[in-house]
Amino acid sequence: MHCKKLKPSVFILTIFLCAGVMLTGCSKNGRQNARTVYQQERIVIWTSCREFAQYIELFNRQHSDNCAILVYKENPALSLPPAKDENPPDIIVGSWLRTESPQKSFKSLDYLFDTKRLTSEVFYPQLLDSGKRKKVQYLLPVSFNLPAVVFSTDNKDLIPENYTLSLEEIRQTASAFNEKNKKDAYTKIGFTPLGNDEFLYLVAKMKGTDFREGKGEIVCNNQSLLNASTMLRDWVYKENTSPQIEEDFSFKYLFMPYYRQVSSGRTLYAYTTSDNLFKILKEQDLSIDYRWVVEDNSIYIEDSLTMLGIYKDSRNQVGATEFISWFFQSENQKNILETKEGMHLETDLFGIAGGFSSLRDVTEHVLPVYYNQLLTNLPPSQMLTVPQMLPARWESYRTLVVEPYIKAVITMADGETTPSLQDFEKEWRKKVFD
Repeated sequence: MHCKKLKPSVFILTIFLCAGVMLTGCSKNGRQNARTVYQQERIVIWTSCREFAQYIELFNRQHSDNCAILVYKENPALSLPPAKDENPPDIIVGSWLRTESPQKSFKSLDYLFDTKRLTSEVFYPQLLDSGKRKKVQYLLPVSFNLPAVVFSTDNKDLIPENYTLSLEEIRQTASAFNEKNKKDAYTKIGFTPLGNDEFLYLVAKMKGTDFREGKGEIVCNNQSLLNASTMLRDWVYKENTSPQIEEDFSFKYLFMPYYRQVSSGRTLYAYTTSDNLFKILKEQDLSIDYRWVVEDNSIYIEDSLTMLGIYKDSRNQVGATEFISWFFQSENQKNILETKEGMHLETDLFGIAGGFSSLRDVTEHVLPVYYNQLLTNLPPSQMLTVPQMLPARWESYRTLVVEPYIKAVITMADGETTPSLQDFEKEWRKKVFD
């Protein structure tokens, strides 16, 4: 997930940056009282995305009449509405902000387009549309990530000459890679579906499970979920013999990071997401390549795509407008990337806010300058598929309910009763709400 928790060192950096701008960049007149000006003119930004500390510093250096500050929220969606004794945010940036009734938390942003502060053409259209409700723009997309499989360049001749791989292509090419020794023990397994819980969930999503937020609960197509789980069970048993064989093989050979798994020659593919992939490729000289995972001409954007909105009770909508107008300019995002490159900070995440930029020009023409591997395989814009609206506790639900359910179906003994998703959900509710 691309907007991660702030590490202590990063949090200290954030405080330092914010303290600095309060003292140096928040005043129209250096003789004015810094505290008073800070209270009057600050732009309060709630976010869990640590790199916004850098963006805010750059904005404040360029805008002497505005002062943006970062307030860290582990999950901004769960912090709404603000506590009674808490100053409200002006801008909120994070995941899980899309809801059935966005007007309860956010202002309409249509005026940004009506006044030509922004133009819709610069965004990926499906991402921009995902921030609308009844044709009103309440949220703007910031960044997104995509699912991918990686492989060693030593094995490139085994991979179809395309920019994407379907689930069936992964299965077939991985199975052909399998190899046993004279004792009938696997020395190579092309891909182990059970080796990555997020992959199990991805398959369910790609097969039409359609998880979404209903009226106070999470709903899905239960039959599609069961079908996807059964398909994965068939994959494990037919291609890799059994769940136990996969587990033993993974324990023996695949104990290292995913990119080392493929370079070791023990496996053909490893699953990851674009934020993890390009951060590693930038940090290390690795002989690996990648393909986007696709189904029915769709590449499913990670659920945690980052969105931005103006809080309905913002005290500084003018300042918020200025920051948003600045942030969604290609030239300014280019400057952000240049600044990151020059600083070499530990806080460096992939791309913009830990993902591909929602601005097509930045993703297609600027990011490849800093991430050279994108030159040969940019994400096809027409294939990008936005996830459903999901609740703020979705990651917890996915990891404690959905993924364990799929694994239970895959690993259940023949003749055993198929587990119930509701049983897993009951246990989750006890942990989260009791």
